[in-house]
Amino acid sequence: MKKDRINSLLRSFVKTELSPTQDDIIFVSKLYQSFNELLGTNNCIQIGSYPRYTAVKPMHDLDILYIIGDWNSANIIPKQLLTELAERFEKEYKNPTSYKLNIEVQTHSISFKYMLNENEIFAVDLVPALKSGINEFGKSMFYVPEIIKFHRGNKRADYYKNAIETHKSIDWIKTDPIGYIEVAASINKQNKDFRKSVKFVKGWKNAAKTKNENFKLKSFHLEQLITRDYKINSSLEIFDSIFNFFTNLKKDIESPNIRDRADGTKYIDNYIKDITSSERELIHQAIDAILIAFEEINEQTNIKDIIQSGFYIRQSSMENFLFDQKIPILIDSDYTLLIDGFVEKLDGFRKYHANLKNAGGVVDTKNSIDFKVVTNNTNSQVLKWKVKNDNTCSEPRGEINDNKTSNNPEKTAFIGKHYVDCFAIKNNVCVARDRVNVIVRQ
Repeated sequence: MKKDRINSLLRSFVKTELSPTQDDIIFVSKLYQSFNELLGTNNCIQIGSYPRYTAVKPMHDLDILYIIGDWNSANIIPKQLLTELAERFEKEYKNPTSYKLNIEVQTHSISFKYMLNENEIFAVDLVPALKSGINEFGKSMFYVPEIIKFHRGNKRADYYKNAIETHKSIDWIKTDPIGYIEVAASINKQNKDFRKSVKFVKGWKNAAKTKNENFKLKSFHLEQLITRDYKINSSLEIFDSIFNFFTNLKKDIESPNIRDRADGTKYIDNYIKDITSSERELIHQAIDAILIAFEEINEQTNIKDIIQSGFYIRQSSMENFLFDQKIPILIDSDYTLLIDGFVEKLDGFRKYHANLKNAGGVVDTKNSIDFKVVTNNTNSQVLKWKVKNDNTCSEPRGEINDNKTSNNPEKTAFIGKHYVDCFAIKNNVCVARDRVNVIVRQ
């Protein structure tokens, strides 16, 4: 499928399946406005993916920074302040929703839970913030309690509980949420595919997390990787952005490499140092699965199936894909590439050749097959060949070679279902492909 068509399908999917609805936007805006009305517009800052235009649905929560003073002059013991603030909310807050509101004071934040019976529908965490310095946009940076590093909900609750039980003080960290918002807004103004790319990747991350809780990648980290790509090339289209992201991701998670805007000595992806080898392998399997799904995309493909592609385990260390060479498969129907296998069989003293496709791919063992191009109008710079044996055999293979298969001819040594692919490469893009299925019988 041509890239323009894939771009169209991806943009449509992000808009209809991943982006918050107008009702979602109105709901969050009303909630945020209700906090502004009580605390003052100049004292509140909405942070997170929503003001960066990169939120995906369903939306469950919102972080709001509440500016309580300056870092250098502050007495950093907010519990009493937060308790008094919670009491003020109990008396004065005008709940813009029909849900019941539960207010819980933690040591370093206030949690507002909007409930329908016993079910939490939405939640807001109000986090104290202390001004400290100015970023390149002339906007304030802040110190906030380090609980902000943890996703709202159980992880923050567990962190609070552990801090109390171990008498651990909660540290404050410098952050620049407005800077991240300004950068995202600037890129998005130039290219709307930016936020669509981020949403697609977040949707993939959420789907992988749903399938396996040990999937450890964090949304903000992935967003910043895409942000870096768009800062390098602001004219990226959504497919190019997604393909670049996934083909670089294995390397990008080898070690932290995204510096924190507020503190250049720290990395926002520092958590990847704690990812175990098995968790890292799981991420690699998820990357392979979605890139394989993109290699197989056609007009009948549902983009939702791509985003929920799960995990792929390579059965052989030899198995390779074009995306390992950063070559996308973007089939152009104007081109024709046809290959076939020609079987050479010893029958008494006679040799004869059989067209493998005409034979339904079926061939006996102890033969050999010469794979050749039958038709090719691509004028490609190179033809790449892949031989993939049945995963159940002792040599699953899957290597990719230029110009011919690695063995010429190939032996029919293993019973099972195999295939040979040929790819026509122009300007580092696969524009045409063909496959010969091979069924080896005894």
